[in-house]
Amino acid sequence: MTALEVTEKEKGKYAAFFQSLRNIRHEGWGSVEGYLFILPLVAMWLLFSGYPYIRGILIAFQDYRMFKPETWPVLSSWSGLTNFVKMFQDKAVIQGIKASFNMWAWTVPFTFALALFSAVLLNRVKNPKLASLYRVLITLAWVIPEAAAMPMWTYMLDANVGYLNYFLRDVLKIWANPPAWTSDFFWYWIAIAMASIWKGFGWNMLLFLLGLYNIPSELYDAAKIDGANGVQTLLHVELPGIRNIMLLYLVTNVGWVGGGLVNVWTFGTGPQNIGRTLSLYAWQVSFQGTARMGYGAAMNFFAGVCNLILAALVVRLFPTEKA
Repeated sequence: MTALEVTEKEKGKYAAFFQSLRNIRHEGWGSVEGYLFILPLVAMWLLFSGYPYIRGILIAFQDYRMFKPETWPVLSSWSGLTNFVKMFQDKAVIQGIKASFNMWAWTVPFTFALALFSAVLLNRVKNPKLASLYRVLITLAWVIPEAAAMPMWTYMLDANVGYLNYFLRDVLKIWANPPAWTSDFFWYWIAIAMASIWKGFGWNMLLFLLGLYNIPSELYDAAKIDGANGVQTLLHVELPGIRNIMLLYLVTNVGWVGGGLVNVWTFGTGPQNIGRTLSLYAWQVSFQGTARMGYGAAMNFFAGVCNLILAALVVRLFPTEKA
């Protein structure tokens, strides 16, 4: 297909889209009773979702402070892009962006690999009762609230009384001087990554397993007749069969700029706050000290826009396949 043909095809799509918009004016509005039925839902959405979205965006352009009522009206504290200019001059923001990326890089790829590996193995368990038992055991960690799971890991990784160092040093005797996991600049990221992966991979394993269960058995039979081994079946049957699930995982986890709030908050920020992500710093600015909610909203608005761009790039570069 030539470039001219592609251009004409794109023009045809746009023309059809605008024509459908014009046709809306000629369609009937329907019965009043129908709008009355959806009115409560629309009103609730406007009150609890629509208004907070708009107000949150406006706050990002204000010098809004929680404990100063005179700054609450939009016009009285409007500051334009001042919050965003200050944000890029704030060393804590730059450190927060780095911490957010480190948190993403240490957790998301490994969570993906472990969840996919577990789902593939579990998919090959033929005993239904045994498969159900494995699913329950693997997803138990996901059921535990992060407010309990992350402090539990902090205690287990404690340099003095933690169980991990005790087993490594005194029971297994394979590491004479194990590290201070939560207070070392390097080992901190491994420690919080272990806790986060353990907490989150069970849910993602269920997503991948759901996709694997929906692959037609005829494809497995055809692969077996062709003499495919386990690796070939994985590469040519299972991975293509869960392509859309893997893209869903990528889209929902590619937004690293504003991630890691609950994990770091409940686990600890490490030595010299190296684990304080951008989202955690925005929360601290908004609700502690002078409660500069305008500045915190600007950080979150910036993170949200970045994450939307990243998600859009993924959708653009890796289009889904229709079922």
